[in-house]
Amino acid sequence: MGLIRESLIIMVLGVVVVMSDEVFDKYYEPFWGFDHLSVTDQGKEVQILIDATSGAGFKSKQEYCSGIFRMQIKISEKLTGGIVTSFYLISSNKNEPKHDEIDFEFIGTKGKFQTNVFVNDPGHREELVNLWFNPSAAFHTYEINWNPQQILFKVDNKTVRTFIYPPNYISRPLHVEGTVWNGSWAGAVDWSKAPFTSSYRGFYIQGTPCNK
Repeated sequence: MGLIRESLIIMVLGVVVVMSDEVFDKYYEPFWGFDHLSVTDQGKEVQILIDATSGAGFKSKQEYCSGIFRMQIKISEKLTGGIVTSFYLISSNKNEPKHDEIDFEFIGTKGKFQTNVFVNDPGHREELVNLWFNPSAAFHTYEINWNPQQILFKVDNKTVRTFIYPPNYISRPLHVEGTVWNGSWAGAVDWSKAPFTSSYRGFYIQGTPCNK
């Protein structure tokens, strides 16, 4: 998930975001840092806190082989290097040397996040995006539209990256994760500002389960 190269995309138009009423436990469940994750607003919002002891994460209950995966995110107002707020699709064993992954990652720098694609390898397909709004001021919608020909990365329904690939390029089933964690590649954390809290809403999935 390291930051290797930059391809800057600058947008100038604002978008009004429509909030979703999807509840967290329809598609998702916590899977680590349980005491640093809270479900609020009658199940419609998840807040993830990270401090020097832990971050947290949640994952989808199912795996998919294509689909539209959408999340509304508001990152911590207290910014520092090293804190990564993420929304991504990943194959089951992320610790394997070879895996598949499709990323949205905020990297602790105001107004910027990176996208990345891993396909049976360590990745190195990063693109850094300059946002046209402050992602800590309000919720905005981030979408991964994954089909057999391409991946569209969207922000507030605007495509910020198109990744085209040959058939069967991504071969593994993927599940969805939302995590806030300490990534050393993203810089050193200023823990004097801790805790950092990011919020997630709009837990929308229109995915195609894989054939067993």
